[in-house]
Amino acid sequence: MAIICLHGLATAEVPSATAEALMRKSGVWAQLADVATQVKAGMAKSAEGTSLTPEDSARLDQIADDAFSAARLRDTVMQVLSHDITAAQSVDALRWFDSAAGKQITALEEAFSANFEDMNQVMEDGNQLLAQTSTKRQSLLSQVVTTSRVAESMAGMQISSTLAIMQGLANALPNSDAPPLSELRAALESQRAQMVAANRGVALSMLALNYQAASDKVLAQYIKFLSSKSGIALTLSMETALDKSLANASQLLGSGMPKVPGTTSL
Repeated sequence: MAIICLHGLATAEVPSATAEALMRKSGVWAQLADVATQVKAGMAKSAEGTSLTPEDSARLDQIADDAFSAARLRDTVMQVLSHDITAAQSVDALRWFDSAAGKQITALEEAFSANFEDMNQVMEDGNQLLAQTSTKRQSLLSQVVTTSRVAESMAGMQISSTLAIMQGLANALPNSDAPPLSELRAALESQRAQMVAANRGVALSMLALNYQAASDKVLAQYIKFLSSKSGIALTLSMETALDKSLANASQLLGSGMPKVPGTTSL
């Protein structure tokens, strides 16, 4: 009986305040504020050359602001973290985020996310920086890409945002010939592995620029945390939480736009 009770304590959900602290100190809390803007930019680009009216475009933007609001996304992520992360894992993670190295990494990530505008420029600057980077530094950056699962997270974001954009536009455009959502999702999921592989190179260039101010020692400490049992658990839980929050938001975006007569339901 004692063992059962102890097991129950070990797997109990962490308080929402702890999950929120993990989100804030990891930088995820701040970064989620930019998702709606990214989705709207994607919809605007995809709608170029279509018959989408200014009124429908404005309506889509309003729905995207609500569906991908920071508050809504944060709430979903918080729920998943509260359920998945143990008290011991949260203690380890918060210890890392409160360390000097952890604070620097988070600050660099938040600043990079807030100033991210031109992907082409980011890649150009990142590639130039990588070309001047030592072999040791490149190895450390590659390890961060692997242990942080940033390429996997990028692929998940691409799939969710593409589904959201296509679903919203399909409902707004008359005579839409978009494939059913199930087919589109299956097609994207079948390409997930290729997306992840392609994203590794992109992520390497981005992180070279992102962590330019971080020393090799700080990167090594970051890798050590990410490779620990608690670091792995947090990374996987964050990935699951982000996937769920974006999937929920995508569904809201699709259902929030009234279907125009003549469109094909996704």
